[in-house]
Amino acid sequence: MTQNTTGVDVDVSELVNELDEAGEERLYQALHYFWHPVAYSTELTGKPKRVVLLDKTVVIARLNDKVHAYYDLCMHRGAAISQGSIEDGCIRCPYHGWKYDSSGQCIEIPSRPELSTLTHAKLTPYLCEERYGIIWVCITDDPQLDIPELHQWDDPSFRFIPGPITEWRCASPRRLENYVDFGHFSWVHDGYLGSRDKPEVTDHDVDMVGGEMKVRQIVHEPVTGKFKAHLGAEGEMITAENVYRVFLPHAVNLDRHFDGGGRYILFMAPSPVGRKHTRSFWYIGRNYATEPENDAEFLDFEAKILEQDKPVVEGQRPEQLPLDLTKEMHIRVADKISLNYRRALIKLADDLVPVAE
Repeated sequence: MTQNTTGVDVDVSELVNELDEAGEERLYQALHYFWHPVAYSTELTGKPKRVVLLDKTVVIARLNDKVHAYYDLCMHRGAAISQGSIEDGCIRCPYHGWKYDSSGQCIEIPSRPELSTLTHAKLTPYLCEERYGIIWVCITDDPQLDIPELHQWDDPSFRFIPGPITEWRCASPRRLENYVDFGHFSWVHDGYLGSRDKPEVTDHDVDMVGGEMKVRQIVHEPVTGKFKAHLGAEGEMITAENVYRVFLPHAVNLDRHFDGGGRYILFMAPSPVGRKHTRSFWYIGRNYATEPENDAEFLDFEAKILEQDKPVVEGQRPEQLPLDLTKEMHIRVADKISLNYRRALIKLADDLVPVAE
């Protein structure tokens, strides 16, 4: 540990930005024990849909008004069930027509009908739920925590709109950490979420309760144009209280409280497609300027923020998040939330995937 000239403690290691491959692999395996988003509900039509989660190909389908998920593999000759069709609440394989009911059990073999009731062939099912207009899958039978909460979803004073799915070349914990990295707002998002003239990060409390990290922070940021009119702001800066709820392993509900009662919700849940590939699902919610014709300007604003963040995060090395805290430098106060988040991930990896003897 060294002390810099401003009196802020900085953790320094001789070996920085290296990957503890065993540690990060344990975290990746620990992600198997949680719910992850795989599609928006609107993506499911009358056909099965193929998605990839944690390097596994998964087929999702709406059967008898309920969404189901299975390993995307027919037990007969290994065809992709996602290329098949839905008939009478069942999935039919595209290759030889084997038909599976919603439990995954094969109930029809066209080439040998007499065997249809005798076969033990069954698709491998995964836990699947539909919540907040998102389809969630857990590929183990023992999810450690519930689906992340978008608790404002049923509040009629809010209008929620989904953002387009984003694809980033990074690990899902990297994506989440970017979202709650307070130090980058004034630098990467100068003129949008902060100002390079005032880059200091004010102190904030970080509380860990169960599988949820809670953070509150008061920020002062630029406000212009229509956003200024929507919030009835005076001057070029506005004050907001940001209330973060970070749900392990990586989802966040940000509730922004503006003077005058305006509230703006950002809900984001990354999906770990693979070790270095993340798809993110997100919603904007607001209780002001709720007319549909205002949707585009809010989506455009967030698109600009994502456009600024993406090349920076995709340029980070290693692409996975180092769990060894000595492998990167950490600054007290500015990196408080990231340090707490990484410690929580270390505990997840230790508890769910012990170190091999």
